[in-house]
Amino acid sequence: MSSVVARPETKRRGANLAKWISIGVPSLFFGAFFLGPLIYLILLGFWRVENYRIVESYSFDNYIDIAQNLFAGSNYGYAIAQTLYVAATTAIAAVALCYPMALAIVFAVPQRYQRLVVLLAVAPFWTSYILRVYAWQVLLARKGVINAALSYVGFNEASIEFLYTQTATRIGLIHYLAPILLVILYVAINNVDRTLIEAARQIGATRLQVLWRVIVPLSRTGIILSLSFSALVACGDVLSGSILGGGAGQSLIGKLPLFADMIIRAYTSSTNLPNTAALAILLVVIMLLILGVAYWLTERFRINVK
Repeated sequence: MSSVVARPETKRRGANLAKWISIGVPSLFFGAFFLGPLIYLILLGFWRVENYRIVESYSFDNYIDIAQNLFAGSNYGYAIAQTLYVAATTAIAAVALCYPMALAIVFAVPQRYQRLVVLLAVAPFWTSYILRVYAWQVLLARKGVINAALSYVGFNEASIEFLYTQTATRIGLIHYLAPILLVILYVAINNVDRTLIEAARQIGATRLQVLWRVIVPLSRTGIILSLSFSALVACGDVLSGSILGGGAGQSLIGKLPLFADMIIRAYTSSTNLPNTAALAILLVVIMLLILGVAYWLTERFRINVK
């Protein structure tokens, strides 16, 4: 009798142990490789450099220096404005390109083939991001594949300057983001209740009206997630901005560097590591603000839907 009672107790203890292991191991990993470095970065931003040595003396000198050089000297403010501009336009362009593709997969591809099509669409993500960026460099160069093709068909004078512009930066970022956004938007659109679509068609709505009044509103959470994810990646990305954009690529608001590229240059060329850490924390704050806006919009739309 006692052995029969002990077995459920043993199973319960085993289940509790498994639960704590499944929670504890990821928590330890998260704390060791994310929270720990982030806390150290925050502390480092308040330290100072004296005689080329880091002094653990807490002050706001680094942040005061950044504030004084927002629009003069190092022009941090202009770099932040360039970053937000590139991030916003990249996010809008990426979602505008991926949303019709997700729509086509959900409504034009048979159900049994949809997962295969999504898998094939995600296939470019398996290759190295660096290799893809250098591939785009070959395509977009002044004497690259695109301009060579234009010359071949007779446009000898049509040499388009793609490389080392923020347009090239956006192309590299969109190529990187497209597989991820496609999955997010596919899931969002695929979860739209088909009975609502059929009801809208039965009362006389056209396909375009169904799209704008039923599908898009019910998939807004996926759209907001895609926009925020794209903006976050664009804000923190360095490879596309430095390799394709040339570090300070030309755009509508001028030939200015991206803020992430400015941080990397400060890290490699300066001995003031605390100041560089303060710049990195400023970028983290900008990303948190983007996340906050995305969360606010998601909650607002969720309440409106209810």
